[in-house]
Amino acid sequence: MKFFLIRYLCVPLLLFSVQSAALEGFEDEDVLTLEQAISLTIDSESVSQSLKYRALGFEEESIAVNGLPDPKLKLGAMNLPTDSFDLDQEPMTQLQVGVIQYFPRGSSRSIKSSMNQQKADKAHFMSKDALLKAAYDVSKNWLELYFWLRAEEIVKQSRSWFSNLVGVTESRYRVGSATQQDVVQSELELDRLTDRLEGIRIKQDIARSDLSRWIGAQASMRGLPNELPLMLSPGISDALPVLASHPVIQATDAEIRASSDSVDLSRQSYKPGFAVDVTYGDRSGENPDGSERANFLSAMVLMDVPLFTDKRQDRKLASSQQNLEAVKQERETALRKMLSQLQRSQSSLRIIDRQVLLYRDKLIPQSHTHSELALKSYENNRVEFNSVLRARVAELDTSLKGIRLQVDRAQAIAMLNYLAGEAQ
Repeated sequence: MKFFLIRYLCVPLLLFSVQSAALEGFEDEDVLTLEQAISLTIDSESVSQSLKYRALGFEEESIAVNGLPDPKLKLGAMNLPTDSFDLDQEPMTQLQVGVIQYFPRGSSRSIKSSMNQQKADKAHFMSKDALLKAAYDVSKNWLELYFWLRAEEIVKQSRSWFSNLVGVTESRYRVGSATQQDVVQSELELDRLTDRLEGIRIKQDIARSDLSRWIGAQASMRGLPNELPLMLSPGISDALPVLASHPVIQATDAEIRASSDSVDLSRQSYKPGFAVDVTYGDRSGENPDGSERANFLSAMVLMDVPLFTDKRQDRKLASSQQNLEAVKQERETALRKMLSQLQRSQSSLRIIDRQVLLYRDKLIPQSHTHSELALKSYENNRVEFNSVLRARVAELDTSLKGIRLQVDRAQAIAMLNYLAGEAQ
């Protein structure tokens, strides 16, 4: 039976490769690339669209609050005699029409306009961040689905190999070249792979469900390419300027400016507000000399005087100042958090890069060679059957780990792209 075992076990692997090559052209027609997934996500991202509308609303409000309040029209009758209600009886009786215009305190109008503009800027930056987050999340989910699809292919190959191994061990057992324990062990390992394959399919369903949140259920059911896309790590030599230009930090900067405007607005409450009242009084009747009575024109200025400030203006100013300090601290916290994420992702990427090279250049080829040598040694009755099983399972685990490292590397780059403000 020299070389029979190796040839017999290699047949399903060759068939699997031929089938994959035959289907590759068909699958490429309807595969979902990472770039397409990101594009679909950006086109349908609702949070970003909501924030854009909110920003436009603040911009309109910024224009509105910079105008003067609507004037008030005043109509009335003054000094009307109650005994006759005759407009000509008394010389002070008049019909009045007037206009009152209020002028807000100090520069409160322009400050309120600036506050709303800063809120609009914050919403714009948060909209950009929502797109970056969506691009990262869909990349992470797409890459996770890619891993489980590739894992299924690898496990299927090993399962086919073990399925044929069961047949071989049964044949060898019938002619006395193998033990019953060999047959049972091969069947047990085949069942374990079947269970492992079911677990992988569950993970696939979860990954597709996560991906469908961003691109829809129909698009998430499409196949994926056979190879990972080329993803380049952004060159970040000086982290602080890069992170300072990130939409999250820029949004916080806009909130700081809005809070600073709020402090200025609180200071305006120490200034008086004015109102101008212009009234025209129409009189009827005649003077004793027979001449017509003259009409009246009145003009007044009203002013509110902030005299008692300790319970109101002082407290509002203190509150706005505390809020400003709180927002500044939030910016520092957000910056430190993002800096920590950046350093962690860069460190992980460096370690993963070394692991990828180790698996690609040494561990995967060595595990394959070890598996082949174990099979040959078993064929020549120089090792136990259990050694063949362990070598083959080790080769399977090493292959899966190699794919996992490639996916982890791509996910780390996706995080770095998010922190650098790039949507892949």
